[in-house]
Amino acid sequence: MVEYVDMLFIRHGLTEPNKLRQYIGWSNPSLSSEGIAMLKASDVVPDLVVGSDLNRTRETSAILFPNQPYTVFEDWRELSFGDWEERTYEQLKNDSAYRKWIDAPFEEQPPNGESFEAFSSRIWKAWDRTVDLMLQQKASLTAVVTHGGPLRFITSYFLEQSSFWDHSFSYGEGIRLRFKKDDIKERKPCISYSVVRSMGSENG
Repeated sequence: MVEYVDMLFIRHGLTEPNKLRQYIGWSNPSLSSEGIAMLKASDVVPDLVVGSDLNRTRETSAILFPNQPYTVFEDWRELSFGDWEERTYEQLKNDSAYRKWIDAPFEEQPPNGESFEAFSSRIWKAWDRTVDLMLQQKASLTAVVTHGGPLRFITSYFLEQSSFWDHSFSYGEGIRLRFKKDDIKERKPCISYSVVRSMGSENG
Protein backbone atom coordinates (compact mmCIF):
# COMPACT_ATOMS: atom_id res chain seq x y z
CA MET A 1 0.00 0.00 0.00
CA VAL A 2 1.30 3.46 -0.91
CA GLU A 3 2.02 5.69 2.10
CA TYR A 4 1.88 9.48 1.93
CA VAL A 5 3.45 12.26 3.97
CA ASP A 6 2.51 15.93 4.04
CA MET A 7 4.71 18.98 4.56
CA LEU A 8 3.15 22.31 5.51
CA PHE A 9 5.39 25.30 4.74
CA ILE A 10 4.39 28.54 6.46
CA ARG A 11 5.74 32.07 6.15
CA HIS A 12 6.35 33.83 9.46
CA GLY A 13 4.06 36.59 10.72
CA LEU A 14 4.44 40.32 10.11
CA THR A 15 7.27 42.36 11.67
CA GLU A 16 7.70 46.13 11.81
CA PRO A 17 10.56 46.06 9.24
CA ASN A 18 8.29 44.03 6.92
CA LYS A 19 5.67 46.76 7.20
CA LEU A 20 8.34 49.34 6.33
CA ARG A 21 9.30 47.17 3.32
CA GLN A 22 12.86 46.69 4.52
CA TYR A 23 15.03 43.76 3.50
CA ILE A 24 15.35 41.52 6.56
CA GLY A 25 17.15 38.34 5.70
CA TRP A 26 19.31 37.44 8.69
CA SER A 27 18.22 40.45 10.75
CA ASN A 28 16.28 39.32 13.78
CA PRO A 29 13.20 41.43 14.58
CA SER A 30 10.30 40.03 16.55
CA LEU A 31 6.71 39.97 15.33
CA SER A 32 4.94 43.31 15.56
CA SER A 33 1.78 43.69 17.65
CA GLU A 34 -0.13 43.74 14.37
CA GLY A 35 1.64 40.58 13.25
CA ILE A 36 0.72 38.80 16.48
CA ALA A 37 -2.92 39.88 16.16
CA MET A 38 -3.09 38.45 12.62
CA LEU A 39 -2.26 34.93 13.83
CA LYS A 40 -4.20 32.42 15.89
CA ALA A 41 -3.71 28.84 17.04
CA SER A 42 -4.12 26.48 14.10
CA ASP A 43 -6.75 23.76 13.91
CA VAL A 44 -4.08 21.68 12.18
CA VAL A 45 -1.81 19.85 14.62
CA PRO A 46 1.43 18.65 12.97
CA ASP A 47 3.38 15.66 14.25
CA LEU A 48 6.59 17.65 13.90
CA VAL A 49 7.33 21.40 13.74
CA VAL A 50 10.68 22.75 12.51
CA GLY A 51 11.88 26.14 11.34
CA SER A 52 14.61 28.73 11.31
CA ASP A 53 16.29 30.04 14.44
CA LEU A 54 15.10 33.63 14.00
CA ASN A 55 12.62 35.31 16.36
CA ARG A 56 9.89 35.80 13.79
CA THR A 57 9.64 32.10 12.95
CA ARG A 58 9.92 30.94 16.56
CA GLU A 59 7.19 33.36 17.63
CA THR A 60 4.94 32.43 14.71
CA SER A 61 5.24 28.76 15.58
CA ALA A 62 4.47 29.44 19.26
CA ILE A 63 1.17 31.09 18.26
CA LEU A 64 0.13 28.63 15.55
CA PHE A 65 1.22 25.45 17.34
CA PRO A 66 1.34 26.35 21.05
CA ASN A 67 1.54 22.78 22.28
CA GLN A 68 4.12 21.50 19.79
CA PRO A 69 7.89 21.49 20.39
CA TYR A 70 9.85 23.59 17.87
CA THR A 71 12.98 22.08 16.34
CA VAL A 72 15.48 24.68 15.08
CA PHE A 73 17.25 24.21 11.77
CA GLU A 74 19.19 27.42 11.13
CA ASP A 75 19.41 26.61 7.42
CA TRP A 76 15.71 27.44 6.99
CA ARG A 77 16.68 31.14 7.22
CA GLU A 78 15.88 33.70 4.56
CA LEU A 79 18.55 34.81 2.05
CA SER A 80 21.16 37.04 3.67
CA PHE A 81 20.94 40.53 2.17
CA GLY A 82 24.33 41.55 3.59
CA ASP A 83 24.91 45.31 3.46
CA TRP A 84 21.31 45.83 2.35
CA GLU A 85 19.75 44.43 5.51
CA GLU A 86 17.13 46.77 7.03
CA ARG A 87 17.18 49.04 3.98
CA THR A 88 14.42 49.68 1.46
CA TYR A 89 14.13 49.85 -2.31
CA GLU A 90 13.86 53.63 -2.10
CA GLN A 91 17.14 53.81 -0.20
CA LEU A 92 18.92 51.45 -2.59
CA LYS A 93 17.45 52.18 -6.01
CA ASN A 94 20.36 54.35 -7.17
CA ASP A 95 23.02 51.86 -6.03
CA SER A 96 24.56 50.25 -9.14
CA ALA A 97 25.26 46.93 -7.37
CA TYR A 98 21.65 46.82 -6.22
CA ARG A 99 20.37 47.53 -9.73
CA LYS A 100 22.47 44.65 -11.08
CA TRP A 101 21.06 42.31 -8.44
CA ILE A 102 17.49 43.38 -9.14
CA ASP A 103 18.02 42.68 -12.84
CA ALA A 104 19.78 39.32 -12.28
CA PRO A 105 19.08 38.01 -8.75
CA PHE A 106 20.15 34.46 -9.59
CA GLU A 107 23.59 35.59 -10.81
CA GLU A 108 24.42 38.64 -8.67
CA GLN A 109 24.54 38.82 -4.88
CA PRO A 110 24.28 41.53 -2.20
CA PRO A 111 27.61 42.89 -0.92
CA ASN A 112 28.61 40.74 2.07
CA GLY A 113 25.41 38.79 1.49
CA GLU A 114 24.49 35.43 0.05
CA SER A 115 24.45 34.25 -3.55
CA PHE A 116 21.43 32.37 -4.83
CA GLU A 117 23.66 29.33 -5.31
CA ALA A 118 24.72 29.39 -1.64
CA PHE A 119 21.12 30.00 -0.57
CA SER A 120 19.89 27.05 -2.65
CA SER A 121 22.55 24.74 -1.24
CA ARG A 122 21.64 25.77 2.29
CA ILE A 123 17.90 25.21 1.76
CA TRP A 124 18.57 21.71 0.43
CA LYS A 125 20.57 20.99 3.59
CA ALA A 126 17.57 22.13 5.64
CA TRP A 127 15.26 20.00 3.51
CA ASP A 128 17.40 16.87 3.89
CA ARG A 129 17.70 17.28 7.66
CA THR A 130 13.96 17.87 7.97
CA VAL A 131 13.06 14.83 5.85
CA ASP A 132 15.48 12.64 7.81
CA LEU A 133 13.88 13.74 11.08
CA MET A 134 10.30 13.32 9.88
CA LEU A 135 11.03 9.79 8.65
CA GLN A 136 12.86 8.96 11.86
CA GLN A 137 9.90 10.18 13.93
CA LYS A 138 7.34 8.65 11.53
CA ALA A 139 5.63 12.04 11.14
CA SER A 140 2.74 12.05 8.68
CA LEU A 141 2.46 15.86 8.80
CA THR A 142 5.46 18.15 9.30
CA ALA A 143 5.18 21.94 9.56
CA VAL A 144 8.11 24.11 8.47
CA VAL A 145 7.93 27.71 9.68
CA THR A 146 10.23 29.69 7.43
CA HIS A 147 10.52 32.77 5.20
CA GLY A 148 9.37 34.02 1.81
CA GLY A 149 12.52 33.03 -0.10
CA PRO A 150 12.65 29.41 1.08
CA LEU A 151 8.90 29.12 0.43
CA ARG A 152 9.33 30.27 -3.17
CA PHE A 153 12.32 27.97 -3.64
CA ILE A 154 10.52 24.87 -2.35
CA THR A 155 7.33 25.66 -4.25
CA SER A 156 9.10 26.29 -7.56
CA TYR A 157 10.97 23.00 -7.28
CA PHE A 158 8.24 20.63 -6.15
CA LEU A 159 5.37 22.01 -8.23
CA GLU A 160 5.88 20.94 -11.83
CA GLN A 161 6.11 23.71 -14.44
CA SER A 162 6.52 26.32 -11.72
CA SER A 163 9.10 29.12 -11.47
CA PHE A 164 10.56 30.99 -8.50
CA TRP A 165 8.29 33.99 -9.07
CA ASP A 166 5.03 32.13 -9.74
CA HIS A 167 3.87 31.96 -6.13
CA SER A 168 3.80 34.52 -3.35
CA PHE A 169 2.67 34.10 0.23
CA SER A 170 1.61 36.77 2.67
CA TYR A 171 2.59 36.67 6.33
CA GLY A 172 1.24 33.60 8.12
CA GLU A 173 0.26 31.92 4.85
CA GLY A 174 1.77 28.87 3.22
CA ILE A 175 1.38 25.72 1.19
CA ARG A 176 0.77 22.07 2.00
CA LEU A 177 2.56 19.53 -0.19
CA ARG A 178 1.79 15.81 -0.34
CA PHE A 179 4.43 13.26 -1.30
CA LYS A 180 4.69 9.53 -1.69
CA LYS A 181 6.69 8.51 1.36
CA ASP A 182 9.07 6.38 -0.70
CA ASP A 183 9.80 9.31 -3.04
CA ILE A 184 10.47 12.13 -0.62
CA LYS A 185 14.19 11.53 -0.06
CA GLU A 186 14.69 11.53 -3.83
CA ARG A 187 13.12 15.00 -4.11
CA LYS A 188 10.50 13.90 -6.61
CA PRO A 189 7.64 16.34 -7.37
CA CYS A 190 4.75 16.40 -4.93
CA ILE A 191 1.61 14.54 -6.01
CA SER A 192 -0.78 17.27 -4.82
CA TYR A 193 -0.76 20.60 -3.03
CA SER A 194 -3.08 23.16 -1.47
CA VAL A 195 -2.35 26.81 -0.73
CA VAL A 196 -3.12 27.68 2.89
CA ARG A 197 -4.60 31.13 3.41
CA SER A 198 -6.38 30.42 6.70
CA MET A 199 -3.57 30.59 9.27
CA GLY A 200 -4.58 34.14 10.15
CA SER A 201 -7.65 35.35 11.98
CA GLU A 202 -10.71 36.55 10.07
CA ASN A 203 -9.79 40.24 10.45
CA GLY A 204 -6.13 39.56 9.49
